[in-house]
Amino acid sequence: MNTFLRNFTASLLCVGSAWAQPAATPPAFSGSTFDGQRYELARQRGRVVMVVLWRSDCAVCLSKLPELRANAQGWKSAPFDLVLVNLDPTIHDAEAYDRARRTVSRGEPMVFSFWHGSAQLPAEWRGAGRLPRTLVIGRDGVLASQHEGRVPAEVWNEVADLLP
Repeated sequence: MNTFLRNFTASLLCVGSAWAQPAATPPAFSGSTFDGQRYELARQRGRVVMVVLWRSDCAVCLSKLPELRANAQGWKSAPFDLVLVNLDPTIHDAEAYDRARRTVSRGEPMVFSFWHGSAQLPAEWRGAGRLPRTLVIGRDGVLASQHEGRVPAEVWNEVADLLP
């Protein structure tokens, strides 16, 4: 087993049973974005999808969002989607942040932004844990990896390895 896989496996075992192993079946996720687009993960086969669950009162989350959006723009010609799921308690808080984001970052075709109340999330995605929570779903629709807390730089290598 290579070093990356050994370290990755060990880190997954440390975060609890809900996050112990990547799922063998595609996660059920769908919803309407802030701009009214319908998005269904099941229809994204052939694309790599990074889902980031976050809150606007999470300093770590806010510090990582520009990097996430910039990397998504770098892969705009690749089969890659960045899905941001805001876990703020009210839609008003989430909408306020999204309006500001759209004003500052126009033209993000590969970024899909949701409020959790407008999306159907797998129960384990809503569980307790550190934010941001990042999930990488391969082109086969199956969960390839997941991370809690600060998004590690290695996640971009994982995404690149999954892209054609």
